[in-house]
Amino acid sequence: MALDQIWKQQLALVTYGNEYLAQDLSFNHWLKHQVFNQHQIQFRDLLSQHLLAQHFQIWLEHLKQQGVRRLSLHQASILNDEKNPNPNVELLPFAHFIVSHEAQHKSAWIFGKELAEWYTAEQDYMAPVSQQSELRQEVMWRYQLNHKLARQLDTDFASPNWDEIDRFIRSELFLNPCATEFVEPEQSAKPYFGVDLTQNATESMYPTLALIPADYPAAYAHQMLYQLDALDQFIQNKIQHPYHADGTELEPSEQLNLRHFSQKLEDLHAKFITKVANHYQTAQLTPVQTPDPFESTPSQVQNIASPQIPTPAATHKVGTSAVIKLILMTVVICAAAYYFGL
Repeated sequence: MALDQIWKQQLALVTYGNEYLAQDLSFNHWLKHQVFNQHQIQFRDLLSQHLLAQHFQIWLEHLKQQGVRRLSLHQASILNDEKNPNPNVELLPFAHFIVSHEAQHKSAWIFGKELAEWYTAEQDYMAPVSQQSELRQEVMWRYQLNHKLARQLDTDFASPNWDEIDRFIRSELFLNPCATEFVEPEQSAKPYFGVDLTQNATESMYPTLALIPADYPAAYAHQMLYQLDALDQFIQNKIQHPYHADGTELEPSEQLNLRHFSQKLEDLHAKFITKVANHYQTAQLTPVQTPDPFESTPSQVQNIASPQIPTPAATHKVGTSAVIKLILMTVVICAAAYYFGL
């Protein structure tokens, strides 16, 4: 099961939202970001169910007025032991939730849906297609975190080692036997946009923006997001069409391994998104410097050009010293022999 694509809207809200809160980034720059096309997100209070904001611009402007200093993204597993305080709202099992940081407390913003009092069926009611909206409508519900939960967020704020993250992801995912036939997409310097630009009807109307602000050297984040997307698509296609490249069907054990690998991929993908959201400003690898074999330092050139060859004088000194030692040893042996009557 792949991640719900709502993580892209969450990532954009956190990263661009932080630039607005901390750097006064104008909404004119990103209000029409293509990742929000066909999406309508409202913001409500989980306890009172009151509508707080009907659009993320209103939401962010009010958060700033309240003294919110930053936004962060975290994995929903942190809330596994929490009980939903409002039975009239069903909190959705998405992989992440947003946290707003005020001076005295932190609030979680969790996707969920309000339940209709008169509709009790387990399945969602489906209106006729002609009456359905093309917009994806979602609601984020505010829930104030207690001190215990707030402290659990601190692990996501530790500065990540991107080199170690890259080595681990490649070892666990791209070098896994399930990814043997996977071909990584060609590397390019383009940023990660979060949408298929070939299907983005508004591309010609508004400038296309990266999913995270492009003012930082975060090339690794963009590159790995592309690669994880491609690997996920490859695995999902493999699950739906379980055949080898030669046309033979996968064994049942191989299909089971694929499903287990898909779960691991989803888990690491979600963790990587969390790191990018909270540390996008530093998401780059350490450059690997390979020494040029055709270039040498002056000292190396001197050592190569002038090898240490023993001089005749030095050779003569070594020989003279050895002869003197031999004479002295002979005298000592003879004296000892005479003394003992040999």
